[in-house]
Amino acid sequence: MTEESIYHRKESESQTADDAAKQIASQEMWGGPCRNYLSSDIPKVKAYTDELPLTKNREGKERGIEFTTAVKPDRGTRPGLAYWSGDREGVRNEGGYAKIKVRIKFCNQLSEVWGS
Repeated sequence: MTEESIYHRKESESQTADDAAKQIASQEMWGGPCRNYLSSDIPKVKAYTDELPLTKNREGKERGIEFTTAVKPDRGTRPGLAYWSGDREGVRNEGGYAKIKVRIKFCNQLSEVWGS
């Protein structure tokens, strides 16, 4: 996957409107260790592949943020997901978070839709 590949994060407890505003301002995505059934102590940026899905009534996209990045995701991630972790080119580890540079393409989590 290259710069042209698009990824998204859906609005959630770990992807709030405040987070989206910070991501737009910094053009970065951050990720901590997984906290669900795949828990780990390794920080990683986590996202879904492709654009945000359509809402159930298909009148718009689900709430979230879409981005591209020149950093290739980790190898071996299951289909539909993308993770960025480790100490490698393009992935920075700081303060317990993995961080990657991104280009935000679209966000509908704020009071106004950002992007196209």
